[in-house]
Amino acid sequence: MAQQAETAEEFGEKTIMVHAMMLMCYIDQKMAPQELATIESYAKALPEFYGRNFQDYYEAAKRLASRADGSIDCAVGALSDIKSEILRRRTYYCALELAFADGLVEAEEKLLVTVREALGIPPELADDMRRVIGMKFSV
Repeated sequence: MAQQAETAEEFGEKTIMVHAMMLMCYIDQKMAPQELATIESYAKALPEFYGRNFQDYYEAAKRLASRADGSIDCAVGALSDIKSEILRRRTYYCALELAFADGLVEAEEKLLVTVREALGIPPELADDMRRVIGMKFSV
């Protein structure tokens, strides 16, 4: 029996959130096991994931990422399927935290702009989020 291709709608917004967090970890290198643990802890702290099996969302997010076939534009394009404004904002916030957590690099800076645009986050709100998160991680 042939397996049917999943659409972004079938993946669901929560899976796309995990996908966005994975993108931030993959952009500068192969995702390290501790980065996956960080994504899982972030996800479990969000009300959308309470009482849910993170591994299911992670596996679905990997399938979604594989559909991009190495194209960062295609991978980021899936983020526009998040319709909930609060989920779009949380997705961007989590992506920012992950980028800042291991030291912001140029590739992450560029990806954050693309992610912000795909999620429709106003630049002023994105700047506010960056300031708050930047204070958290400044030394």
